[in-house]
Amino acid sequence: MFLRQVLLSIILLLGVNAVYAQNLEYGVELDTNYMLIGDQQRLTFKVRSDEEARILFPQLKDTVVNGVEIISGPRRDSVWEKDGKWVLTEQYVITAFDTGVYVIPPMPITIKGAEFDNVLRTDPIAFAVNTYEIDPQKGNYDIVMPYAAPWNLAEILPYLLWSLLGLAVIAAAWYLWQRHKKHKPLFMPPKEVIPPYVQAIRSLDSIKDEKLWQPGNEKEYYTRLVDTVRAYLDGEFGISAMEQTSTEILRDMKKCHKIEATECEKIEDMLTTADYVKFAKFTPLQDENARYLDSAYDFVNTTHQRLEAEIAEEQRKEEEKRKLQAEEKKAEDEIMKKE
Repeated sequence: MFLRQVLLSIILLLGVNAVYAQNLEYGVELDTNYMLIGDQQRLTFKVRSDEEARILFPQLKDTVVNGVEIISGPRRDSVWEKDGKWVLTEQYVITAFDTGVYVIPPMPITIKGAEFDNVLRTDPIAFAVNTYEIDPQKGNYDIVMPYAAPWNLAEILPYLLWSLLGLAVIAAAWYLWQRHKKHKPLFMPPKEVIPPYVQAIRSLDSIKDEKLWQPGNEKEYYTRLVDTVRAYLDGEFGISAMEQTSTEILRDMKKCHKIEATECEKIEDMLTTADYVKFAKFTPLQDENARYLDSAYDFVNTTHQRLEAEIAEEQRKEEEKRKLQAEEKKAEDEIMKKE
């Protein structure tokens, strides 16, 4: 009992891990400080900030420390809290298959914000792993005795394969009969590929026709409006906007030489307002809603027309280059004939 109390005291002292740096709170936590051998629990790295910052959590692979294995992860999540702070977490599922006390050492967390760029370290955190108690009179024994298994895989496999083949033939015959009955072609035509520009204009027209900017529909309106712009950026410029935050989208847009600074400013204003509406329950004015729809139309049309003009200019230059090469080759052939 004395050793157990000392062990728990050490665990509780090491388990406290809440550190403040500038306007940040960061740390690491476990679901529990005591677990049985083979059980699983979550190891969570957390950063809480007044502003959205770029967070680089520790990159763990197969193990955390010797004896503590990673089952799954990392799984990242971000939440905008009511008090205006961003909470970013990265979570692993861990386990241990040997008894003892395991101490997770300080881990580096890189935090890059507008006014700071720090590499911070978490406090060490520990947990104990215990085993099941075994009755010395009975020793180890199976809870349920194994059943007899007269069949083996080599005996079952032929029947299983023939059964699957028969089901596949029946399903194919039923599918072909249904399509023939409905006078449909046996094979589906290839899916139409819609250009990003056309898809964006159709989406904006749908938002405009449904008049989603009216009071009560602000959240759905800004969600669909921003998703339309995200999909257009992904398809037209190769910016992975569907998986990025607003800050990351603006960063990649400013790096893209095909997008001008004035166009980035329009989208930045739209994304900022959309974040306020979705996360802070902000209600914009009606003229602002209509203005952002016009900004989306203008951004899509302007960038697409510029890209079309650039493509046309490149094609013209390529055609002139081919003509010049053809003329040079023709001149060389005539010289060779004369010689």
